[in-house]
Amino acid sequence: MLIAIDIGNTRIKAGLFENDKLVSINSFSDGDELIKYLNSSECNNIAISSVVPEKTELVKKNFEQKNIFEITHKVKTNLTLAYKTPETLGTDRLCSAEGAFKLFRQSEAFKNYNEKVFILSVDFGTATTINIIEYPGSFIGGLIAPGIGMMFSSLNKNTAQLPLLDISDYKSLIGSDTKTSIASGVVNSAVGLIEKVRRYLIEEKTASEIHTYITGGNAEKIIPYLNFNFIFEEGLIFYGVYSLWKLNIEISLHQ
Repeated sequence: MLIAIDIGNTRIKAGLFENDKLVSINSFSDGDELIKYLNSSECNNIAISSVVPEKTELVKKNFEQKNIFEITHKVKTNLTLAYKTPETLGTDRLCSAEGAFKLFRQSEAFKNYNEKVFILSVDFGTATTINIIEYPGSFIGGLIAPGIGMMFSSLNKNTAQLPLLDISDYKSLIGSDTKTSIASGVVNSAVGLIEKVRRYLIEEKTASEIHTYITGGNAEKIIPYLNFNFIFEEGLIFYGVYSLWKLNIEISLHQ
């Protein structure tokens, strides 16, 4: 049994694994709510992916009696990291990619895995991140862009006359007024980012298949506008956390 924790810039989430299966996901508004949840659980194994160090320390301080595994750039991975600065790679991106790779390896498509097959993990969170996995399991990098909420907020805060909108204002590619023009710019910036990556992989890397795994708090807002095949997995990062935890625990047991 494992509680996998994802501490992001906006939200804190916890996924409970039993018998290698993700059985529940809980979301918390702050660290105190998370601590109450952990106190109520009989699970003594905790694995943390965090991009907010002070919240990580809060968990570690309050649960010294539990087995806490913190994911950093130093952990052993199932992927080969072909990333020039692994120490700056956010653990959310690493876990998202690990989760996508884990799910892909469990799929029927894995039987035909070759150098023409690419895997993408896309996280529509506070930021929008795209991570690219090349055969036979090499994390080669990706893209980081403002999330859709951040784009809407930035346009409102940094201009004198543009209103604060949300994705419900989107009507079509070409906006017929200021509101719909802003909404179109934000939505199509997010969608176009993925489409350009996919086009690059096909044209420059001669990809024959691109398996795309999508997650994140804003994912369901963008999904209706995607016109390619993908798999939506709310717990994608949790699968990555679990995969890394299991790998490193098994290594430590055999040392």
